[in-house]
Formats: sequence, C-alpha cells, structure tokens
Amino acid sequence: MSDEPQSDTDSGDEAPPERDGPGGQPVWMALLTPVAIIIGAAIVAGAILYTDNDGSGETVQVAANGDVTSTGVTEPAEARPNTMLSALLDYADQLSLDVDAFEQCLGDGERGEIINQHLALGNQLGVTGTPTFFINDKMVVGAQPTAVFIEVIERELEGPPSSIEDYSQTIQELAATDPPRFRVIDEPLDVSGAEIHGNPDAPVMVAEFSDFQCPFCQRWVEQSMEPIRDMLGEDVAFAFMHFPLTQIHANAGFASFGAICAGEQDSFWEMHDLLFERQQQWANLPPN
Repeated sequence: MSDEPQSDTDSGDEAPPERDGPGGQPVWMALLTPVAIIIGAAIVAGAILYTDNDGSGETVQVAANGDVTSTGVTEPAEARPNTMLSALLDYADQLSLDVDAFEQCLGDGERGEIINQHLALGNQLGVTGTPTFFINDKMVVGAQPTAVFIEVIERELEGPPSSIEDYSQTIQELAATDPPRFRVIDEPLDVSGAEIHGNPDAPVMVAEFSDFQCPFCQRWVEQSMEPIRDMLGEDVAFAFMHFPLTQIHANAGFASFGAICAGEQDSFWEMHDLLFERQQQWANLPPN
C-alpha cells in the first residue's frame, strides 16, 4: 500500500448494502433490544452488519490507512483510556457532564433506534459511504475540497443553477463519475430529529451522514467545517446523521452512543468535536 496521503477527492469509507433479517427487517434493527450490559453501544457494534460487495476490503484499507494527521494527544500512557467505555466516561467528565447519568444513558439500548433511523434513511437515499452530504437537495459524496462545498452552498444562497453545466468544471466532473459524486435529489433531506449546529431555519442545511471513526469524516471536521462556518455564518447550518460502519470501524457505534448521550445533556457538538479530535486515541480500544 502506498504511503502517500489520499487526496480530498477520495470517496471515503464505503458501506455495502444492508442485509435483511426475519420478515425483511434489517438484521441490526431486529437485534437492537435493551439488555443489561455495561455499555449499550455494544448492541450497535454487534448488530449493525454490512458486508463487502466483493470481499476485497480494498476501500477499507484506503480509508483507514492511518494517513490522517495525529491529533497530538500526548498524555502519559497510564492516563490514557484503556477501553472504549473508559474513554467515553473520561470525555464526559472533561465536558463537565453528569457522568452517572451519561453512563446510565450508555446502558440504554433504546438509544440505538436513533442510529437505526439514520441508517435506514441513508440506505433509502443511496448512501454507500462516509462522509456523504446533502446540501439542501444536492448530494455530495466524499471528503471533497472545501471549495466544492463553498461553491454549492453559495449557489444555493444565490438561487441554484438550473443545470449541472452551470456549475464549475470540478463539480461537473464529480457529477460525471459512476456512481456520481454530485447529483440533485428530489427534495431537501428531512433532518427533523437530527442534531443541528446553527439555525434550523438557515437557508442552507448541510446534512452529513458520518462515522466517528472514519478518517475522511475527521478530515471534513478539521479542514472544512470550521472554515465554512466562519465564512457563511448564520446562512448555513449543519445536521449530523449517524452512519457507523461497524463491520470495518468496530468502535463507531460506541462513539455514536456517546454523542447521543452527550446530546441529552445539551453537549452533542462538544462531544462530536472531542471524538473526532481524539479519534486515534479511542479507535482501537476494546469495548470495556
């Protein structure tokens, strides 16, 4: 495998189609039932199942090849979390959350229904990898250069073009890929129930289907989200849609549970930022 960094035009981490359980119900939904375990996210990690289309695992190697820049966490080894549960509890403490209430929330498997709903919606919309974005009614696949997102958002604010030909050559090329990495969908994504950063009534909503363990999702947060927020202010808002690819990212479901439970204490985005900042710290930890 090449040691060269992947470009921002890589599509990201792929998720092959879901498999059905009894009665056509997705396997992961059929198995999501509350159980008395130390961390409820284990339900998600063991139950949301995907399988590679060709079994090659090639996309996984590209997306999780370790080329992401270190977050610079340098605390002594004895101070570092040694399980995913201890990491989440440590982050909750750092954010001054009620840690007991947070831990109790982690043990409630019903929180997985939020993740299931987002996964189901993503599948319906043809989401096959992370990150995938919906900017009003425009679908953008992959951690594209920041300029691509800014162009699409600014065009939405001006009044969207009537055809693909009215966009830049870069976006036209994204639209021409197979499958397309840019396309127009029938209507804007319904983000009701999602965590929203900014004004829910902003003229442009950027909804991201994301996986906390996905390096390309981390890249988007670190390199694109903040500049876009700074440039466009109240005209743009962000919605987070959970799409953990737990067959290739074993701790992604745990992380989604942690963010959801932090959100119940009005700290979703603070936990969101911390999970991406510390991704390399927790990504390979055992559950508990």
